[in-house]
Amino acid sequence: MSLLPSLTALIALQALDTAADSARKRLADLPAAEQAIDARLAAASTAVETAKARLAANQTARRALEKEVAGVDSRLARFDDHKASVKTNHEYTALLHEISTAKAEKDAVEERLLGLMEEADTIASDVKAADEARVVVEREAADARATITAERRTVEAEVARLSAARSRDAADVPVPLLAKYEQLRKQRRGIAVARVAGELCEACHVRLRPTVVQQIRRNTEIVSCDSCQRILFFEPPVEQPSPAS
Repeated sequence: MSLLPSLTALIALQALDTAADSARKRLADLPAAEQAIDARLAAASTAVETAKARLAANQTARRALEKEVAGVDSRLARFDDHKASVKTNHEYTALLHEISTAKAEKDAVEERLLGLMEEADTIASDVKAADEARVVVEREAADARATITAERRTVEAEVARLSAARSRDAADVPVPLLAKYEQLRKQRRGIAVARVAGELCEACHVRLRPTVVQQIRRNTEIVSCDSCQRILFFEPPVEQPSPAS
């Protein structure tokens, strides 16, 4: 027995609306994907700037220590100049102590300076690695953006096609039935028409009364689910061709 024409139109309309809803959801998800790309780019740039800031801080600290070494060298030079004017053993001993203290101070500063120079090599390597990683992220981001742009165009075209097809199919549904369909879509998360599987409504999974199931199986009238009020239809199983003997 053939389906009621208005029921056939409703089934087609539901299929179009479900596909359009899925397409619109994908469009709504694309900005989040673009934001994720922006976040990756920002993180990569931040990693480079952080590494460069560490290198700059290292260089500043090294310059400060180099000034300290220069200052100690100046003191040592003055001590050498002062040796000729020393007149007593006490003064000479005190001068030697000053020289020893200054040399020890210089050694300590130079040791710290050496540590900073070694650290600078590591930081410079980090800057290079972070910069190379940023280049990779920028290339991947460009590819991802191009993919998203192409997908947006494709999905927008699909939404337009589905909308046009919906307008044509909606014209085949009687106005009161179409109004009921639209109301059900709003109330039931976009699903107004559902199949019957066995004796269950596939949408709400509630068992139907046997008499209602029989009505639905004929597909000759509009029958609603007693539980969710969705419009139900029966889809006969596809008959498999018998194997050749």
